[in-house]
Amino acid sequence: MVVLKTKADTLEALRGLLTRSRIPESVAFRVGTWRNGVDAVLDEISGSFGGRRLIARSSAVDEDGAEASLAGCFTSVGEIDGGDREAVRRAVEEVIASYGKNGSGDDAENQVLVQPMVTDISMSGVVFTQDLDSGAPYYVINYDDVSGRHDTITGGYGDVSRTLLVRRSRTDRLESPRFRALLAAVREIEDLVRAPGLDLEFALTRSGEVWILQVRNMACHVNWNRETTRRVDVAVEEVRRFLRDRLRPLPGSLGGRSLFGVMPDWNPAEMIGATPRRLAVSLYRDLITDSTWAEARAEMGYRDMSGRPLLFSLLGRPYIDVRESFNSFLPADLPGDIGSRLVDAWLDKLRDAPELHDKIEFEVAVTVHALDFEERARPELRRTGLGEADIDRFQGALLRLTNKAVAGNLLAAQLERVERLNRLRPRRLEALASGGTARLYAVKALLDDCRRLGTLPFSILARCAFMAEEMLRSLVRLGLVSKERAEAFRGSVRTVLTGFIEDVNALRAGRLSPEAFRERYGHLRPGTYDILSKRYDQRDYFGSAGTGGEEHRAGTGEFALSAGEAEAVDAALAARGFAFDAARLFAFMAEAIRGREYGKYCFTRNLSDALEGMAVWGEEHGLSREELSHLGLEDILAAVQESWPLEVEDELRRRSKHNRAALELSRAARLPFLIAEESDVDVIPLLKCRPNFITRKSVRAATLCVTGREMGQADLAGRIVLIESADPGFDWIFTGRIAGLVTKHGGSNSHMAIRCAELGLPAAIGCGEQLFQMFERAEQLHLDCGAEMVTVIATRKA
Repeated sequence: MVVLKTKADTLEALRGLLTRSRIPESVAFRVGTWRNGVDAVLDEISGSFGGRRLIARSSAVDEDGAEASLAGCFTSVGEIDGGDREAVRRAVEEVIASYGKNGSGDDAENQVLVQPMVTDISMSGVVFTQDLDSGAPYYVINYDDVSGRHDTITGGYGDVSRTLLVRRSRTDRLESPRFRALLAAVREIEDLVRAPGLDLEFALTRSGEVWILQVRNMACHVNWNRETTRRVDVAVEEVRRFLRDRLRPLPGSLGGRSLFGVMPDWNPAEMIGATPRRLAVSLYRDLITDSTWAEARAEMGYRDMSGRPLLFSLLGRPYIDVRESFNSFLPADLPGDIGSRLVDAWLDKLRDAPELHDKIEFEVAVTVHALDFEERARPELRRTGLGEADIDRFQGALLRLTNKAVAGNLLAAQLERVERLNRLRPRRLEALASGGTARLYAVKALLDDCRRLGTLPFSILARCAFMAEEMLRSLVRLGLVSKERAEAFRGSVRTVLTGFIEDVNALRAGRLSPEAFRERYGHLRPGTYDILSKRYDQRDYFGSAGTGGEEHRAGTGEFALSAGEAEAVDAALAARGFAFDAARLFAFMAEAIRGREYGKYCFTRNLSDALEGMAVWGEEHGLSREELSHLGLEDILAAVQESWPLEVEDELRRRSKHNRAALELSRAARLPFLIAEESDVDVIPLLKCRPNFITRKSVRAATLCVTGREMGQADLAGRIVLIESADPGFDWIFTGRIAGLVTKHGGSNSHMAIRCAELGLPAAIGCGEQLFQMFERAEQLHLDCGAEMVTVIATRKA
């Protein structure tokens, strides 16, 4: 059994024991030895390696201890000419100097390790034998198989890193020979080394040899919850069993199989987070994804999927059943055999191009009759095997649906529903002020109104906004409107955000009273469904001194088609059988975008008031917001419908504690963003998503990560703001004169995409987990939306 010591000692102890990997030859020496005889050490290095290319590595006494690791704190110097004695000396001195700079001091027992460089590298990187944050049973492999360098992962160079997670008990699911060889080598070392978790640096050559460059302790293991990590494997097996059944053909749903994703349709990862608390996810289901989502689309003329849930919780993580989503995008009068072939073709496309998971309505499914249907959609449909007659039937059904949406009074009807919601709200608030059980009845009424007159019309308004965006893009693709003019149109649509920024400025200038401002916007909170997130009227931010938002108003002003543009669009619409002209189309697009944001603003008032009602009721029964956040809506409302075996407080606290433990398990487990096979939960590549770039602007600025708790504390001016996911409650960031926005989650027509288009603010929406992790470490970014690139200019020092 090998006990971990310094890097040099550990590698020396392992060298003669390994059969599945190799460790480079090395010359290791203590700093004291170097100082007492530099020439002797240089002679030894020269005699061992001659003129080969070398690397000098740190091996400090406190670098890889059991309680703490200083990995990455010290310098390694590579590509040293072994025949150049002075170059070797300078490299060693540079490594030794890094000890003093990074806290290891002047200890003569610190070591330096000199090795030949591994050449002909096909893949290099780092393997963690447990999940770094939780200790969950996964091999985490950060690798570079592009550059041919050994240090891109450890040094953070370039944008070539990839991440693969492999469940420790399911390494047999790996199909790649190189990763199988790597993990076989890692497991051999695990059998030899006495440590709860290992961090190994590796390189694979093109001939398939595995080289181990360093082995260190994962010091963060002291923070792991062992009980939680032991339960991960059992819980993931339950997910496998669910998928085994649900991925098969399903009665009432067209398509031979399904996919599950965290972002296709209704974007739950963006709206409630990747691992939401129980109350947030239960509210999202109740208000939207249990049935409202489908009722809205059926009302518009799509296939009726009412009563069928769209969102499923896999180990506490919200996933969308993509087959159900694709069914709901089929016109209701389309024959089932054609619909089945379309659903299967769309599922195939998404499986083969998973980077489109947050763009399904624009780049996977055909959900609206855009002007370039013949040029863009028909060739794609032919490749699915559909005959011309079937494509014609699909086209006709889409055209009827699109004409109904654009030429009819669909938008006006939804806005009238929203106004009815607004008229009911004062009565509900009056009831909410009552004590005891009556308060919960008022909460239920607020949510019932919200579902019927809030999220239902909002769902239709949101679908119309998606249709509007696709129609606008088709005009650009056909050359009827330029990209610049399309951008100007988006910026001209005045939504509630414009009024919000103007009101913040008026508040700070003393032209609007705090009471009036709180009445309009006090219900908003960063985390719309999160009872732990403070509302705007519970924060002291907007009334503080200073200015904000002046630089990010929508600056394009009024938009009007030129005579030439209108004539060209009119001709194209008439030739393609649309029942409206250019003026009506652009009015519809503006009304849909504006209506969507207004509908969201209104329905979130009911939701926010309901959350506050629950919080007050909980306080009356000795339950904190934290405890309530772990309860489902059904648990709380059951207090007015059931006879409890225990006191309400005791029973709910018991359920809350149980759900809190489940959340810890959910956060420890790792699942992919898209699941096509049950084995996908065992071998998980972290995808580098293609962000959705807003505007064509370019900005270079310092970064600031925002969670929603910083209101009134952070100076946002001139920063590129990074947010994991953002809903209307994050609109406060636009009052801080930010330079740009980068989000982890979000689609091309999501809330933040609409906001940034309106303000002309450069943004990269929906970067995905791996890119976002890289950007979080950046001190400065270059956000170039025109070139569709985000570049790290400087990285924060550890």
